Amino acid sequence: MAELVKDPVCAMDVDPENAAAQSEHNGAKYYFCSPGCKTDFDADPEKYLSPDYVPESMGMGDEPTKRWWEFWK
Repeated sequence: MAELVKDPVCAMDVDPENAAAQSEHNGAKYYFCSPGCKTDFDADPEKYLSPDYVPESMGMGDEPTKRWWEFWK
């Protein structure tokens, strides 16, 4: 297994050898956890490479709305 790298869109750890997608930008390769992250990156790479960019929480809040066992009630 190769050393893990960060998906620049969602910050998930990705194994470059098994990445769902990859792109090149300004001579550098970027690896993605999903085709959706690649699509977002390709649309605006400078946004995701900016030092001010902070990945969103993928639609999840800081606190869960239910405990895991409450989903089966």
